[in-house]
Amino acid sequence: MHRMPTILIMLLCLSCGETDEKTTRPEEDTSATDSGQQVVARADCDVPIDGVDWGSNPVIDHAPGIAETIEAADLSVLDDEIDISTLAAIYRGGIAYALEIAPAELPSSLNKADVLAKGYLGQVVLASLSQSVGNMDYTLFRQGLQRYYTCSKRFPLTLEDFEQVYGEIPEEYTQIDSKAKCNPRRLRLSPETGVYAAESMADGILRETEILLTANRSDGQLDFVVYDADGILTDRSQFPTLGGGPHLVAASPYVCMSCHIN
Repeated sequence: MHRMPTILIMLLCLSCGETDEKTTRPEEDTSATDSGQQVVARADCDVPIDGVDWGSNPVIDHAPGIAETIEAADLSVLDDEIDISTLAAIYRGGIAYALEIAPAELPSSLNKADVLAKGYLGQVVLASLSQSVGNMDYTLFRQGLQRYYTCSKRFPLTLEDFEQVYGEIPEEYTQIDSKAKCNPRRLRLSPETGVYAAESMADGILRETEILLTANRSDGQLDFVVYDADGILTDRSQFPTLGGGPHLVAASPYVCMSCHIN
């Protein structure tokens, strides 16, 4: 199976620091009813998803004004049929992922109206392509992906509600020594439902739960969901830094894709 090519982020661990303090997230009143189940609150793109503070280190994927940038993009510079045949493989992979098209089936051109109909992630793709006709602003794409991916997928706002929708995460786990997290991780796997959960620990305390969904997309790719220490949906993940200082906060889904999509 073809997977999106991407640049691996190298996370080197010498020692681990304290867990970053969680920020308070406003109440989200968007909800959807799942047949036969209780009402489940889901992410809504009108409300940015919160999480631990990004910290002082620059994060390429996080841009507070990205929604306004995408909204202001001049899409009229793009043809009705947009030629993407000469784009770098990593750019085409990003487009395929955002539009939920199997990479091997991504055409050589995109219909602008069809892409726009994809919603927020379609707007992200078009805004990225509009910055330089014949090329792609991949930084803008990554920033837009960070802002709109998790909410566009309308993942449940809590881990409890996630289990209502996708099935219970098994109590049994396998503990591993994670090099990426520089701490133990507890793997709770449910191949029959396509849910693979990894609980990152720090000093014996749960830091976050990261989930891979293998059967949630029509293109055969993986979806990524992150819940914080309190089981609240977030759009970022924590990684250790050299010397035991504050943890690096990186954007989901891109940092997840860097390890899990080849």
